[in-house]
Amino acid sequence: MKPARYQAQVSQCAAEIRELLPDLASRHTPLVVIAALSEHVGGALFLSQETRACSPAQARAIIRRMKELAFADEPA
Repeated sequence: MKPARYQAQVSQCAAEIRELLPDLASRHTPLVVIAALSEHVGGALFLSQETRACSPAQARAIIRRMKELAFADEPA
């Protein structure tokens, strides 16, 4: 898949998830929502590796990107 197409799909999926967040945030604390999303991402990465939809290196790259986004103000 071409990077631009992949990024467009990622952005679209992220927008769909963002639409769900206000409802979740109204029913749960921010910490619970983030913990649930983390559990979901971890499970998805595990399943993706088990089914060979992604490699361990790709899963680690996703986790690195999440870390970059979460701790953007920390020096590299």
